[in-house]
Amino acid sequence: MSAAAAQPLRSNLFMDNYFDDPLIEPAIEWVVINQKVSISGIQRNFRIGYNRAGQLVELMENIGLVSPQGFDGNRTVLCAELEIGLSLFRQYKDAVDEEPDMTNVILFPGKK
Repeated sequence: MSAAAAQPLRSNLFMDNYFDDPLIEPAIEWVVINQKVSISGIQRNFRIGYNRAGQLVELMENIGLVSPQGFDGNRTVLCAELEIGLSLFRQYKDAVDEEPDMTNVILFPGKK
């Protein structure tokens, strides 16, 4: 998967901060090794609040590591190998960190 194919989502401003969260890689490891994901499971295992655990799960969903919630509220782990999961995270993070290429952008002057 190339960085261009990652198509990072910047809809949530918290994402930039959560790439630097010291728990994101351990949380990815926990999810891939256990092959189950839940906000409450991450919350209990890492002794963090519900909101932080939810944001970690949402980030994992955005990078393609876990599925969106199903009709029953459950998610599926989409990655079976730890190295692939961590690689997905790093590629996604690198794609978000890249500055957009502005060489072919034509800027129109504003109205005076």
